[in-house]
This record gives sequence, C-alpha cells and structure tokens, in this order.
Amino acid sequence: MQIARKYISKTCLTYWCDTMHASVIKVSSKGQIVIPAAWRKSMDLKEGEELLAIGDGDTLVIKKIGSSTLKQEFDETTSKIRERILEMGITRDDVKEAVKKAREN
Repeated sequence: MQIARKYISKTCLTYWCDTMHASVIKVSSKGQIVIPAAWRKSMDLKEGEELLAIGDGDTLVIKKIGSSTLKQEFDETTSKIRERILEMGITRDDVKEAVKKAREN
C-alpha cells in the first residue's frame, strides 16, 4: 500500500481531512515549537493558555484544554483520526514502513 502520498511530513503521520491540518514545524535549540498563526487563530489560542501534550514513541499530540474532561477531549480529537485510518485500511505495519522510508530520506 502506498500511503506516503497521503501523509504530510516525515515526522507527522496525520491524514489530511477537511477538519484537520498538518504542517511541518521545527524544534528550536531551546526545545520550543511554534504553532502556525492560522491554527492559533482558528483555535482561538491566546498567550499563556495551557495545552495538553501527549507523547507516545515518536508521536506528539497537542490539545487545547477546554471545559470538559481531558479524557473526553482527547478521545474526541483522536476518534476522527482513528476512524479515517480504519476506513483506509491502514495497519500498524503500514505506518511503521512509512516512518522507516521517511527516516531514510
């Protein structure tokens, strides 16, 4: 399965959906990242707001903390991604192969 074209970057395996956006960002020497201005505007992010960062292996998900519970918000965020992956028939092995190829480049 050729899934490389369906992904945006070497480090971000997020499928481009109507409601999702992907961008390649870099980590500074201080370990900081910049959230693109268009995302900050669409998410109504203000300076000093707290975000939830969840890491697993080489995957990082950053979620704006809202009024509902964190688990509920995280589940809502990731459910769209999970549904799309299932629809496309992408397996863990497909993802591992895409990551391997991306790292070789």
